[in-house]
Amino acid sequence: MENKKLLRISERLEKVAVQLELSFDAMLEEGDIDPRTFSDSVKSGRRRNEIPFYTMSSDLAGIVKRLEVVTSRLEAVAGSGGSGGSADVSVAEDSGYVKAGVKESVGRSAGGKKDVQVVLTPQVEKALAPFVKEYDEILSGVFAKVVSLSQEIGGDLSKQVVMVKEAFQAQREFIVQVAKCKEPSQDVLQKMLQPTAVCLTAVQSFREGNRASQQFNHLSAFSEAIPALGWVTMKIPEANDPMNPKPAPYVKEMKDAGMFYTNRVLKDFKDKDQRHVEWAKAWIQTLMKLHDYVKQHHTTGLSWNKAGAPATAGTSPPPTKGAAPPPPPPGPPPPPPPPPADLTSGSGGGDDMSAAKSALFADLNKGTEITKGLKKVTADMQTHKNPNLRQTGPVTYKPGSGPKPYSKPTTTTTPAPKLQLEGGKKWSVPAKENPPVLELNGKKWNVEYQKDRKDLAITEANMRQTVYVYKCENITLQIKGKVNSITLDSCKKVALVFDDVIAAVDFINCQRIQAQVIGKTPIFNVDKTDGCQIYLSKNSLDTEVVGAKYSELNILVPDESGEFTEFAIAEQFKTVWDPKTKKMNTVPTEVVG
Repeated sequence: MENKKLLRISERLEKVAVQLELSFDAMLEEGDIDPRTFSDSVKSGRRRNEIPFYTMSSDLAGIVKRLEVVTSRLEAVAGSGGSGGSADVSVAEDSGYVKAGVKESVGRSAGGKKDVQVVLTPQVEKALAPFVKEYDEILSGVFAKVVSLSQEIGGDLSKQVVMVKEAFQAQREFIVQVAKCKEPSQDVLQKMLQPTAVCLTAVQSFREGNRASQQFNHLSAFSEAIPALGWVTMKIPEANDPMNPKPAPYVKEMKDAGMFYTNRVLKDFKDKDQRHVEWAKAWIQTLMKLHDYVKQHHTTGLSWNKAGAPATAGTSPPPTKGAAPPPPPPGPPPPPPPPPADLTSGSGGGDDMSAAKSALFADLNKGTEITKGLKKVTADMQTHKNPNLRQTGPVTYKPGSGPKPYSKPTTTTTPAPKLQLEGGKKWSVPAKENPPVLELNGKKWNVEYQKDRKDLAITEANMRQTVYVYKCENITLQIKGKVNSITLDSCKKVALVFDDVIAAVDFINCQRIQAQVIGKTPIFNVDKTDGCQIYLSKNSLDTEVVGAKYSELNILVPDESGEFTEFAIAEQFKTVWDPKTKKMNTVPTEVVG
C-alpha cells in the first residue's frame, strides 16, 4: 500500500517538473530571458533590468533538479518493497501536500541504502491543529532536555528514557488522529490507545525489573509519573465523578507522585552532580507543561474533530526494548455442538424402535380424539361421594418398605485437644522466630530481630551509609563514626549510642527507647513512640526534636559540669480562636500538681 502511494507521488512530482521545464522554455521563446546576456549582465552589471529574469531561471532550474532527485529517491524507496533496509520517507498525501526538504543522514540502514529524513514545509506546519503544535513544543522543548540529560547520565536511565520517549511519541500520533477524526466507539478507541498503553507498561516493568539499580529513584520518577499520559481516557460524563477526575487534575496527581522520587534525587545529588538536579527539574517541568496543555485544550476530555473522518485503529508500534512480548493471538473458536438427533430415522433402534416412533406420531396426530381412550371416573370411585371409601383406615408404615430417610454420614474424626492454661489465660500461638541480622547491604546497615544483646556495635560506618534497626528488643547498639541517618522501627527497650549523624535520627513505632548523641545531629523525629529519652551533648544543643503521637518523651540536657537535667515534652495542647488575628492559637497545657 505504501509503495503505491510513493509511486503516485513520484508521478505527481514528475508532472510538476515537466510543467516547470515547459514554463522555462516558453519564457525563452517569448524573449523574456536572453541566454546570451547572462554572463555579460552578471559581469558588467549594466543590464540590471534582466538580472531578475536570470535569477528566476536559476531558481527554476534548481527546483527542477531537486524535484528530479526527490523523484528518483522515492522510486528507489518504492522499488525496495518497504523492507527494513529501505529509506524512511513519510508523506502526507491525504492533506494534498508532500513533505519536502529531503536530505540524507550520515548513517545507512541495514539494507545498505541511505536514510532519508523528511522535513515539513511551512504549509504543512500551518495545516496542523493548534493543540498538536503546542504538544510538539513540549516534546521539542523541555522534554527534549529530559531525554538529553538522561542519555548523558547514562546507565539504566538512558535505557528507560527510550521507552518514555516512545510513550510521548505514541501519544503525539494519537493526538494527531484526534485532530483529524470524529470520536470513535469504545472498541476502536481502545485499539487506538494500545500503542501508548504498551509503552507505559514497558516503562513500569523496567523499573520493577531493576529495583537493585543505583538509579532506582530516577527510574521510579519516570515510572510513577508516566501514567499522566492516561489523561486521554478521561471522558466528559466522568468529569464530575470524584473517582474519575478531570484530565488536568489527573496529570497533576501523577506529577505529585513522581515528585516524591525527584525530591530524593535532588537531595542525593544537590552537592554532587548538577546533571541529576537539572534532570529532576526538567522532568517535573515537563509534567507541569503537560498539565497546562491539557487544561487549556482538553479541559473536560479530548477535543475530537466533529467534522472529521471516522477514526480507525492503526497498527501498533514495534515492541519496546525491555517490554514484555505481546500476548499470543486467541485460539480458534470452539467447535459447534453436534446436530440434534433425527427422530424420524430408524438407524440404531431396530424394528421395535421404528414401530414405537410410528405409534407415537400416530397418537399425536389424533389431536383432541386422543382422550377417548381414557376411562371415566364414576361417582362410586370418588372419596367425597362414596362414604365407604372414607372408612378405610390409614395406611401404616412398615419399616423397610419405603425409601430410607437421609442420614448424615458418620466420620471418625478425632477432635482437636483443647489447650487450656492456668489462671484462665488465653492460648496464643507463638510467633515465628526470625534469625538475627547484623550486616552491611550496599550502603545500608541492617540490624534486625536482635534480642537480649548488650554488645552490638558498628565500628566501620561512614557518612555515605545509613543504619536501619528493625524489631529489636532489649539490646544496646553503639555506632562509631559519622553516618548519614539512623532509623529505629518497631523496637522495644533499645539503648542507642552514636557519634554523628548528617541527616536525621528517626524513632517509629517504638517503646522505651534511650538515645545518646556523643557528637552532633541536626534533628530527631519521634513518631508513634511511647517512652523515649534523648541525651544531648554539648555540641548538639541546637538539635531539633519533632514529635507526633508520642508519650513520655523526655530530653536530657547537660550542664557545664556534665550533669544532665531532664525536661519533659508536653503531650497535651490547648487550642483557642483568636478573633483579632482570625487564627487558631495552640499552646501546651500546664499540669499543676
